[in-house]
Amino acid sequence: MGELDDKVVFTKSSGNSKKGENQLKVIQDIVKLKIRQTGTITVEFNGKKEEISKIKDFFENITDMEPITMNIADSGDIKSYFKGVSPFKEEISPEGETYYTFGVTIQEIT
Repeated sequence: MGELDDKVVFTKSSGNSKKGENQLKVIQDIVKLKIRQTGTITVEFNGKKEEISKIKDFFENITDMEPITMNIADSGDIKSYFKGVSPFKEEISPEGETYYTFGVTIQEIT
């Protein structure tokens, strides 16, 4: 098994690539994708505050329509444009546990 088999990797065109500021690696377990017919992809993240805060920080510095790629489990890059973010929210699970959510929308380039 490779290092990226259980990760979703996002790479943006901005940020310092030598410092790794242009790339975010997220464990697949906290990622949900909603794909629409128009090529719009909503990516929702659910997890601990520290994890979701790091994800939020990465995406909040991206400009509208900035090129971004998404690679799921090292399956190849999905090229897209960044469209925006949804709010960072605190939620309570049915079991009474606190978790946090954050989402982004991207437009796949076809």
